[in-house]
Amino acid sequence: MNWSLSDLMKHREPLHFNENLDLKEDLINRSFGISDASLIKVDGYAIKDRDAVLVSAKVTGKIVIPSSRSLKLVDLNLDFSISEYYAVEGTNLDRFGPEETVLPIEDDQIDFSRAVADNIILQIPMQVFAPEEETGDEPMPSGNDWEVVSEQDAEKAQTNHVDPRLAKLKDLFNSESSESK
Repeated sequence: MNWSLSDLMKHREPLHFNENLDLKEDLINRSFGISDASLIKVDGYAIKDRDAVLVSAKVTGKIVIPSSRSLKLVDLNLDFSISEYYAVEGTNLDRFGPEETVLPIEDDQIDFSRAVADNIILQIPMQVFAPEEETGDEPMPSGNDWEVVSEQDAEKAQTNHVDPRLAKLKDLFNSESSESK
């Protein structure tokens, strides 16, 4: 979805778009974890705003990424909105609020497909688990001389662990009290 800024500025009414984008190859090349992507549905408007263009869209689709724990492939459903301003060089940026995204326009072209792919990559959470991993039905992964433990198990092991150098001290008071009797 590429638009010319000069063409968008000619529209008196907002330009409505509703397209299915095939971003699979771009997403796989740009993000290490993405192994597959469905067609991405993008529905929105491009609205002329003085010397800038506001593009607002709803994005839905699905990508496949590995689980953070076991590397099993997990479907991640996408359903988010994008609202970005595109401005030409020399635009007074003071009129935009700090929460608004303002991107420069190069060569009079807006490449919104690229912006959609960027936002999809930003939507990937830091940790993703397969459904059975979330419920705890599946055992934690382990291997030769290593294992993954939950935070609760790690805390229990930490509280139950006694430094062997200090192990004899735990009986010190017991032996003194029995000698004094």
